Amino acid sequence: MRPILLLAALALLGAAPASAQILNGDFTTTLAPWTVASTGPTVSQHPTNGNPGGAAYFFYNWGGGGASIEQAFVCGSTHGNGSCAISLDYRFYLAGGAAVQVVVEIDNLIVYTTNHTAESPLWNTVPLAVPCGPHTIRIHANTITLGTFGSWSVFVDNVTAECTETVAEETQAWGAIKGIYR
Repeated sequence: MRPILLLAALALLGAAPASAQILNGDFTTTLAPWTVASTGPTVSQHPTNGNPGGAAYFFYNWGGGGASIEQAFVCGSTHGNGSCAISLDYRFYLAGGAAVQVVVEIDNLIVYTTNHTAESPLWNTVPLAVPCGPHTIRIHANTITLGTFGSWSVFVDNVTAECTETVAEETQAWGAIKGIYR
């Protein structure tokens, strides 16, 4: 009876999620351990403009430039095969004819980019998929134009990653399985 229960339990486990190591993806109180780089815009933690709670906050109102936050993480195991589902939320505000570009890179490859030229305070969710294993995520906000007295702000929140490992299944006819345990 125990072998049958074991087989039934294994059959139900076609794939199992594994935890990821993105730290502080909800930006509750700080940007740490994210690495910040900027050629002009201010990057900080905003305590209330998240989805919900805190958020990473990019803001610019003078000149050009861009900014990014970056973090190396391990999504699941480096062994076997599986898919790492990465997700993040962002929203933006524009004023005075400003336009902003939002870019997401995984391992120095651009996997998402979009230009925003009109105000939209709604949250945008970016779903991505990469193989499980070690990765680096970088999220950019870049000035396209500021116009006269223009400004932009981008809020990023809920950066997550979850690896779903694929577990191989051995297929056999029911008669062969019964024969093993007789």
